[in-house]
Amino acid sequence: MPDDREAARLYKVAAEQGDAAVQYNLGVFYERGRGGLPKDDREAARLYKLAADRGDASAQCNLGAFYANGRGGLSRDDREAARLYKLAADQGDAAAQYNLGFFYRRGRGGLPQDDREAMRLFKLAADQGFAEARAVLRSLWAMSSRLFGRVTDTRDGWRQQQDERERQEETAERERQRRQQEERERQREAAERDRQRRQEEQDRRRDAASGNMSATQALEILGINAGATEQDIRAAYNHLMKRVHPDVGGSAYFSKQLNAARDVLLG
Repeated sequence: MPDDREAARLYKVAAEQGDAAVQYNLGVFYERGRGGLPKDDREAARLYKLAADRGDASAQCNLGAFYANGRGGLSRDDREAARLYKLAADQGDAAAQYNLGFFYRRGRGGLPQDDREAMRLFKLAADQGFAEARAVLRSLWAMSSRLFGRVTDTRDGWRQQQDERERQEETAERERQRRQQEERERQREAAERDRQRRQEEQDRRRDAASGNMSATQALEILGINAGATEQDIRAAYNHLMKRVHPDVGGSAYFSKQLNAARDVLLG
């Protein structure tokens, strides 16, 4: 069972080190009041902005929604919302594509009213399984059938040609999007590997500069109080390592910190 409180504590530690993905996750916790944290839109907006400035697409989308609705202490600003939605949509974020589609459909945020572009964005989001986008497309297609279905009887040949052309265009567009998504994923993975290498190098330099970890720091990392027994220390260590070990999708840096904290306290 997920431990939201422990997750919130670890997110706070990593967010202070500038990890954009963690800043986004911590922002979600504050927005929803999870992990024992108070529901705080202002703190969520601050964390989303930190992550958005570092290029995190999910944070850009959520921050755009805050600007669109005037939440988190932010003044309503449709132009800024549209800018953030575009940044996230270009990275393939389905929620941002969906939101940007509505901005084009309604001509919001300084964008032209453009149903064709709105439909394109809805389709991109729907192709990724975004349920709201699929529902909107079904509604729009049903409306089109009611409005124009009667004229297709006298233009079957033309409609068939149009339908075939549209299918071909959609197939080509999906293939282009798939290739772009694969390339973005390769670039993101390469950037993440580079970020991890740089982070590890920074950690090594910081550890070398700061010397050994103090007992107070070790207690804080393990989440235990002074005077803890050896059994308490090992129990806290094992509990946290199960959640942050790289083999279960955790962080090599956190694992290293836990090992160091255990060694300091056990002498």
